[in-house]
Amino acid sequence: MSSASTNPSKTLFSTLSDPDTTHLPSLSSAQQSSGISTKDPTPVAQTDQTVASSATVGPGGSTATPSTSPETGAPALISWPYWKISESLTGNHAPLVVGRGFMLMMGAFYQQVITHDPVRQLTSGGISAAELVSPPIGASEFGVFVAQIGTVFVAGGTYVDTNYCNDAAASPTNPNPCPPKITGNPWVLDIVITVLVIQAGVVAYTISKWFQKPGRLSADPTTIAGVAAVMGHPEIERQFSSFGGEITQQELLNALKGQEFKLGTFTTDDGATKYGIMPVALYERKDKSKRGWWTRTTDSVKSGFNKAMFFRNWKLNRLLLDAAFGVLLVALLGLTLASLGNIDQPQKVFLPTAVASGVGMKILFAFLGVMISSNWGRLFQDTQTFSPYLPLRDGEARPNPTILLNRHSSPICAFIPLLRNRHLAAASVAFTGIIAEFLIIALAGLPYRPGQLRSEFLFCGIASAIILCVMLVQLVLVMIWRRRLPHLPRQPDTIAAVMTYVAGTSMVKDFYGLEEMKTKERNKAIVQMGKVYAYGWRQEPEGGIRWIVDEVPDAERKSFLSGTRTSAESSAGGRGWYRPRGQDWRRDV
Repeated sequence: MSSASTNPSKTLFSTLSDPDTTHLPSLSSAQQSSGISTKDPTPVAQTDQTVASSATVGPGGSTATPSTSPETGAPALISWPYWKISESLTGNHAPLVVGRGFMLMMGAFYQQVITHDPVRQLTSGGISAAELVSPPIGASEFGVFVAQIGTVFVAGGTYVDTNYCNDAAASPTNPNPCPPKITGNPWVLDIVITVLVIQAGVVAYTISKWFQKPGRLSADPTTIAGVAAVMGHPEIERQFSSFGGEITQQELLNALKGQEFKLGTFTTDDGATKYGIMPVALYERKDKSKRGWWTRTTDSVKSGFNKAMFFRNWKLNRLLLDAAFGVLLVALLGLTLASLGNIDQPQKVFLPTAVASGVGMKILFAFLGVMISSNWGRLFQDTQTFSPYLPLRDGEARPNPTILLNRHSSPICAFIPLLRNRHLAAASVAFTGIIAEFLIIALAGLPYRPGQLRSEFLFCGIASAIILCVMLVQLVLVMIWRRRLPHLPRQPDTIAAVMTYVAGTSMVKDFYGLEEMKTKERNKAIVQMGKVYAYGWRQEPEGGIRWIVDEVPDAERKSFLSGTRTSAESSAGGRGWYRPRGQDWRRDV
């Protein structure tokens, strides 16, 4: 076909190489060029072939396949084109692959900023107790959301166009003069460009905040030891030790309302000078009476989300979310299997107009994949947060796989460290989080589109089915694993929540002087102490019971593991590890 017969307004890149026509069926040149089906009812061989059903050119050059045969009224059979695989992959999948790679990098960057933002605020004049208990939605969260939306739309940014040439150009020597070429969707590309502009602004703002993160402080908020290292202020120790053992996160937020905290130098009860978390005096507090619209909006969103949690116990709320997530996975698996079972009649599964709106279907399925990937990100962070408490539950746990285990921002970075520390559940969730990225690409290639290869469709369908099956099995294992966790009244995923578990413990005193060391030096010093740690409940002299993470003294290890109480504990007024026989303190209450 001559260059004058092409439509240059639809072409994003140059025309690809001519297709291999050795496997084309013996149709007339006009039929092969236009895609008009023959009247022979014999099914076409199940190979990558030209379209053999009646077709009309839809919007944007896409081919609309009829839902029924004009002769019998039955669903029309669809046969497949035969192009080089590279020509189909470049237009249909390359943009989404690049977009998800961009998302992996930006997601890890934003997660780092989100994790350390409370520490930045602690060193920048103070942070309110509400933000320390439940961090607000900020610029980084908005950046993650915008980046996810961008990768959803980039799935429909380009497509393989096979309906741009004139049928009269066909000849006996060149029966198919329409090699596929990559064509762009202007409205989709406009959205992607807008997203990139917004991303540039959010990244510039986030980087300016990132450089405010303290360099001298080893208060890693992702580890138990990192939070314990900055504890020790007498007032904070007394306040956080006085909270009841069963106080929930919402009750903790109400108890600390109106307070502010900062990082500074103070004197401990033992007379030592220490750098750590301390209260902000009334005259030092910032005037936060005039809150911006963003703060008011995000607070309302978080408040509504908290009210939507039906149960007081966070484990039951997690179970509810997992059940809803499982229903979505099952529904997508059923749709995928149905698509594979009706490979030559896709209008049985998708809408009859799905071919004409192939771009919209691809964006929809990419959106579903992003939803699944985001939920695995939530499960990934959860398993990292709770993994240290499983070995701590049994007592005599070494610091490396427990109190020194830090949370990673990306499953790719976390997989090997989690395996090394034998946290198999968290490592398996990290692996599933990695393959969730491939699910987005596979799901986006599932709806039928003109120019799509049969082998491409089969690969996307089979890959989607396998990954969804793995996810369903993994989700069940996560639900079982979560039931094995010790009783945690507050999910220890914020600094304030971890402070309630370590306040008033001997571990805090052991870590005096470690708060300003580099992270590796601090971890090495803690390991060299040779102590073991445990998570359990302890009866206080006042009669209350607290759930704490603390070292287990040599004299109490045997009694803690056997569930008996020593005379030393009785003489200490009930202070010490105590787990009665026959009572399961790991119960989910």
